[in-house]
Amino acid sequence: MKTTLESFLALAEELGRALADAVRYGLRAVATMSWPMLVVTCILLAAFLTVAPLALFLFIIFMALKLIAGDAKKAEPVPETVSLRKDGE
Repeated sequence: MKTTLESFLALAEELGRALADAVRYGLRAVATMSWPMLVVTCILLAAFLTVAPLALFLFIIFMALKLIAGDAKKAEPVPETVSLRKDGE
């Protein structure tokens, strides 16, 4: 039976191989692209890398604002109770 460290190292090695294979595949794909296709790919990649973090940031900001607004709504004072007794009783 493998120890935890050995299994972790085996997993890291497998992950490294998979990442290397993906990089090789991507480099082969880029090497076979025509110049116009390469320019379009670069523009789309740049647009994605610009828009994705912005969308994530805005999502986090709006969720935080929603939580803050929800907490402020809960903090409203409780209205006074109305007495059902007649005056003097």
